[in-house]
Amino acid sequence: MKTRHLLPIAALGGMLLLSGCGQTGPLPTFGKAITPEWIKADFDGQPGDEYIATSNLQDVVFNARGEIIGWYVKGYAGTPYIKKRADGTYDFSALTNQKGIVNMVAGRKALAVEDKAAGLDPAQSAETTTPTGLTTDMAANRQDAVFRYTQGGATVTKTVTLHPRNFKVDLKTEVTGGSERVNVLFPGLGKADNPRVQAYAQGGAQPATVQGSGTLTVENIQYAALQENPSQVAHALMVLPQGGTQVNATLTGGSQGLITASVPASSTLEIYGGKNELIHLYQSGYTDLPGLFKPNFFGQISLLIVKLMEEMYKLIGNWGLVLVLLTILLRAIMWPLMQVQGRTTARMQVMQPKIKEIQEKYKDRKDMDSQRAMQAEMAQLYKDYNFNPAGCFSTFLPFPVLIALWSTIRNFEFDSGFLWLPDLAIPDPFYLLALVYLIVNIGQLYVMTRKTPEMFRQQAFIYLIFLYFALTFPAGVTIYIILSTLIGIGQQILINKQVEKETATIGQKVEKAPARPAAKASKTIDAPKK
Repeated sequence: MKTRHLLPIAALGGMLLLSGCGQTGPLPTFGKAITPEWIKADFDGQPGDEYIATSNLQDVVFNARGEIIGWYVKGYAGTPYIKKRADGTYDFSALTNQKGIVNMVAGRKALAVEDKAAGLDPAQSAETTTPTGLTTDMAANRQDAVFRYTQGGATVTKTVTLHPRNFKVDLKTEVTGGSERVNVLFPGLGKADNPRVQAYAQGGAQPATVQGSGTLTVENIQYAALQENPSQVAHALMVLPQGGTQVNATLTGGSQGLITASVPASSTLEIYGGKNELIHLYQSGYTDLPGLFKPNFFGQISLLIVKLMEEMYKLIGNWGLVLVLLTILLRAIMWPLMQVQGRTTARMQVMQPKIKEIQEKYKDRKDMDSQRAMQAEMAQLYKDYNFNPAGCFSTFLPFPVLIALWSTIRNFEFDSGFLWLPDLAIPDPFYLLALVYLIVNIGQLYVMTRKTPEMFRQQAFIYLIFLYFALTFPAGVTIYIILSTLIGIGQQILINKQVEKETATIGQKVEKAPARPAAKASKTIDAPKK
């Protein structure tokens, strides 16, 4: 298989990976890492301010009662959907227009407290106070707020803690003057027509699942979840009791998927609202929950990689150096496979002039005998140069590891930067990595096509297209690609020298070899006349 055939395949595969295999919506806006903070502003145009917790992963909008009225999960970490104007006001149009971003509550309210006997009704007005404790502590991975309101004689206090580096939310609810148990509502996955809605009871044998638009109540749950089918662009909302809180969950399926959690007047819950994707769930500690997520083949490889990264981090203490060591280790493991492919590529380059001669010789001869003769000469050339076309397919053998590695680094939330990079989970704000990416890939192309300059010129422009994508890669992904490519260039240079030395005398031997006798012309015998 020729390099010019492999490159379009690689380009197509790269674009599919980068697009999330069919994901719609814009690519991320280039910019620096978002500094997590609380924003007080009029978000919905209604009387009163809202309180927005913004971070690299999501923008979460609370009203004064501590109800989430906008839960925007970002497809690309670090995308700044909220713009601050020169006059100090904010532009929320990118969120409210919802182009390329999902609002998980979709016009409904999450974390709303309901107690009809005490007059607590999310649909009715309430007496609110200004939230307190609006703080952000990145060292502790926390954004905290306390919301308090009174309705129907009952007072509700919600202590909310978001974690900017993952999709977890801690919710502590205190209701006084109401019933012994209240409901907390968790609508989610606004764009999903029919998400999977399930709950797993403490000590249960298997999850209880709602089919279609039905309802089901599960008592004393270990967790309850709304989930889309797992993918890079799927979402999930999960509720887990904490601190001895007993939760009974009523599940509602269909397009209005809803978890109604019946909790004591004083309760503590852990909530996950974000991507239904393996690495984020693993880092949040949910992959061991029964019946919640079953990794596929690539997922199993991803788990091995992320666990290896965590063990390395315990020894090194720096995620950037972990990526460097991981790249070297994986390239060492894949060295034999890449050696086969590299030798195939090198021999193809050495043979290119001879191949071109044969192709030119027969380019105007399309009859069957000439085509057979050309095939015979090509086969003899392959034999003379000990070239095996099947060696090209070794390129695809490392693909499962490479795809799993890509997914792992792309979704992994690092808790530190590296060198000039503020955050390995978002693109390089200074674009230096993208420039290095372009240079090393052009260098790799040159090493692979050095004997066919016209091929180099034809294919070099493709990397200009990939430069745009490189600007959007998380910095950790780009570091891996650059280092892996540099190691591949070094390996290919060594292989080129070995193959050129091995084949240095082949051309002379072939030319000195006696010419093969031409095939005798077949004698035509006239058919007997009748």
